[in-house]
Amino acid sequence: MRVSVKSVVAAISILGFSGMTVCAEDETSTEDQVLWRFTFDNDLGRQSDDFFSAGWSFQRHSTNVDSWDDLKLSSPSRWIANFVPGIGERDGLRLRKGIGLGQIIQTPADLTESALIEDDVPYAGALGIANSWLAFNNDRLNAFQVYLGVLGPASYAEEMQKFIHNDLNMGTDPKGWDNQLENELLINLNYSILRKIAQLGVNQKGFAADLAYSGDLGLGNLFTQAQLGLQSRFGWRLPEGFSEIPDVAGRGIIMDPVLSGEAYGNKARFYFSAAVRGSVIGYTVLLDGNTFEDSHSVEYDPYMAQLIMGMHYNYGRLGLHLSGFYGSNPAADAVSSDISWGNFSMDYRF
Repeated sequence: MRVSVKSVVAAISILGFSGMTVCAEDETSTEDQVLWRFTFDNDLGRQSDDFFSAGWSFQRHSTNVDSWDDLKLSSPSRWIANFVPGIGERDGLRLRKGIGLGQIIQTPADLTESALIEDDVPYAGALGIANSWLAFNNDRLNAFQVYLGVLGPASYAEEMQKFIHNDLNMGTDPKGWDNQLENELLINLNYSILRKIAQLGVNQKGFAADLAYSGDLGLGNLFTQAQLGLQSRFGWRLPEGFSEIPDVAGRGIIMDPVLSGEAYGNKARFYFSAAVRGSVIGYTVLLDGNTFEDSHSVEYDPYMAQLIMGMHYNYGRLGLHLSGFYGSNPAADAVSSDISWGNFSMDYRF
């Protein structure tokens, strides 16, 4: 799936101007606002749809609170908040709940071949709901997520890609979806930590920078993995908290890790982020194939390195974010290209 980079840049410019116009007089604190976010992943500027082709998500993140009681959680959600270590109520930590719906699409390199391509990744799609719980301040963050979804035709990945490629004439007609992985329930549990280890300047007051280390665990049939990393932010009026890496749910945790009580007003924020991380993949249905029946699969290297670069602009309630993912390819014997794609995220606080 290909989208013009110029189109994305133009859209960002228009939205940014609109945000400046709408939010110029807003003096509402971020502490009191619910954040809604739309994300879109695509191999921007590339000439193929091999491996990770595209993805999207629509998310809602609650206000920051001191007690889970303030969010009126359901009984199962409250039980998770109390049971999982690190996300319970503690002095000095703010709490936030997130929920999101998202889809990912995976295809082999040759979309014109209708027969099964055994030496390439399977056609696959996933559609699911992620629930996340977050406890954090400006120095530390703990997050937990439960992902429930479906793999296979029930994910409507085929219909989505054919609509974009064929109906909107934005790509090659993908002819091999009859070979996609079969329907399967997807369940994934994810846990993440972030700890800030260095900070330069003062948040909200001009130029600032920070550095944090991260650790992530995933358990489930979508992604079973462990990873360690470093991430940094630097720029103008850097918000308190951490930078959100827009991973697809299940690979990472959906979250709004910004902690800032400053009123919006007419102040713009512009900053950059960079993260490096190394992963060990124990299992993923996207490459290992269906869990409970024979299906197309490929061999892969369990080790993966990744660099994520981000550019972030906030004005008032509006946030615009561009990220580039550049990674080594665990399935290099099946797919010759590396794993690189772009993400565009737009969020708005109500």
